[in-house]
Order: sequence, then C-alpha cells, then structure tokens
Amino acid sequence: MKTLDRYIAVSVLSSILVVETLLLGLDVLLALVNELDDLNKTYQITHALYFVAMTVPRRIYDLVPVGVMVGSLIGLGALASSNELSVIRAAGVSIVRIIGSVMKPMLAIMLVTFLIGEYVSPVTEIDAQNYRILKKSGNERVKTGRGVWHREGNEYFYFASMQANGRLFGISRYVFNEETKEMDQMLYARSGTYDGTTWVFNDVDLSQVTENGVQSKKLDQWLWETGLNPDLMKMIIINERYMAPSELWQYSQYLEERGLKSHDHLLAFWQKMLMPITIGSLVLVAASFVFGPLRSAPAGTRVFSGVIVGLSVKYIQDLLGPASVVYGFEPIWAILVPAIACALYGVVLIRRSG
Repeated sequence: MKTLDRYIAVSVLSSILVVETLLLGLDVLLALVNELDDLNKTYQITHALYFVAMTVPRRIYDLVPVGVMVGSLIGLGALASSNELSVIRAAGVSIVRIIGSVMKPMLAIMLVTFLIGEYVSPVTEIDAQNYRILKKSGNERVKTGRGVWHREGNEYFYFASMQANGRLFGISRYVFNEETKEMDQMLYARSGTYDGTTWVFNDVDLSQVTENGVQSKKLDQWLWETGLNPDLMKMIIINERYMAPSELWQYSQYLEERGLKSHDHLLAFWQKMLMPITIGSLVLVAASFVFGPLRSAPAGTRVFSGVIVGLSVKYIQDLLGPASVVYGFEPIWAILVPAIACALYGVVLIRRSG
C-alpha cells in the first residue's frame, strides 16, 4: 500500500504544483500590470518588480486553497482518464482508501502553508508595502491613506507605515492646548526607531505656534516616551491581512481586554488557523467529483467546476464575516460553516457513487 500511496501522492502533488505555479504566474503578472499605473520619477519599473517579487509568499499563501482544489481534480482526473483508478478499485481498494492516499500529502501542504503564513509572508509583505510607500514618496513627506492615527491625551500621532523590524516611517505629531483646543505644536519625522525604552524620531521638522506666529526648526532627533513597544505598535499599524496568526490572536486579546472591537482580527485569525480544514474539505469535494457526477466529464469541465466550488467557499466565508458582526455570532463560524458544508457535500457525492 505504500507504493500505491506514493504513486497517488506524486500524481496529485505534481498537478497541484503545476496549477499553483500557473495561478501564481498569472497573479504576479496582473499585479505588475497594476503597478505600471503608479510609476513615477522615484518609483520605477525595477522598484515595481522588486515590490511584486516580495509579495510572492503572500500570493502563494492566498492561492493554496484554489490551487489544491484544481490540482487534485487534475491529478485524480488524469488517473481516472487512463483507467488507473478503475484498476485500483478492481484490485479491492475502496474509494475511502484512495481518498486517504490523497489526503496524506495534503498534511505536508498544510504544514508548509502554515509556516509561510506564520513566519514568511508577514515579514516579506510588510517590507514590500513599506518599500513601495517609500519609493513612491521619494524625498517628500511620507503620508498615505493606509496609515493609522493614534491618540495619547492631547497628542495625536499619524504613522504612515512600519517595517517588520519595527522601524516607523512618515510620523506626524499634533499637540493641542487642553483649554483652547487649538494646536500648539506640530512635528514631522521621516523615520523612528525604538532603543529599548524610548522611540527616537529622526530627521525632524518641529513647528511651534506662538503669539508671534509659527516658529519652525529642524532637529536631528526627538525622543518620544510611551508605553507602546514595537510589537504593539506593529499590531496597531499593520493591516490584519498581513499579520501572522500568533500576532492576530495576541492583538485580539489585547483589544478585548480593553473593551475594544476585535472582530476583524479574530476573523483573520480563524481564516488562517482553519485553512487546513478548508483545504481538506476542498480536496474531499475534488475527489467526489472524480468518483461521482463528473466521472466521465471532460477535464476542462472538472477544472471549471473545481474553480467554481473553491471560489464559492471563499466568497461565502467573506460574506459571512461581516454578517457575524450584524447578527452577533462568533467569527469562527463564518469560516467553519462553509468548510463543513463543503465537506458534507463531498461526503454525500462519494456515498452516492459508492
């Protein structure tokens, strides 16, 4: 049986690898074409190529469910078209045993996907986004619509971006008078680093509002003492889509402890943590198509059906995410219910074919 497991695994894994490569190539090409509209004097084609290349791990991670679904369909479909599955079943191997042989290599895919999502894509994606922001801004002040605001007392901070190593870029600070509610001071710093206890802002423009007008001066450094360390700062600034599962859970607990909304981060956390279940359910449906209603259908029909099912599961999960806020159910169900429904659908088709 080990020989049979190995043979089926090689057939399915090779198909998944080909499909994932094709999908990734198409996704990268479209991303590069999209970047061409943003080229300017400081953000050129070489910078766009580097940016897209740095986002490849995140794109691989996002494409895994559909790639696995379509690849499994193609791999098993090729075995079915050559009558190899018929021979295997005639030898007394059950459909459940064959599906088990398909599921075994999926464990390796799930492990690799988790490692990419936890340790690789968060770092490369964050650095890629910041690289793009800095190159597009050139020598001008860094400010984008993707930054975040933070308040401490009568001080308001804006952070344009942050690298994975904890370095801040495009920092603005506005200080308001508590009595008159008018602005007393404005600061802009190109970057900031954390020395272990204090944030050090570099290349600073400081403007002070006085009775005689606005007085401005440049400083090499300016110190900001706060309780925000780089780990916490990163969770505030970075989009939850780019965060690792462990960071999402940590920050969601931080928000809940302070009575703040943590729905978006919990939803992203469960999307990443439950991806193995989603992958397993899609593989189960792929196998049910080959053994069931699409057994004699052309390969193109099976692939099209697989794409439709894979995208349907993803879109239903995306729709149930906002619905969980409206109707008050836990975000985990927005991810788990479509995956379970997909798996049950596959089981029903397999039982009918058996």
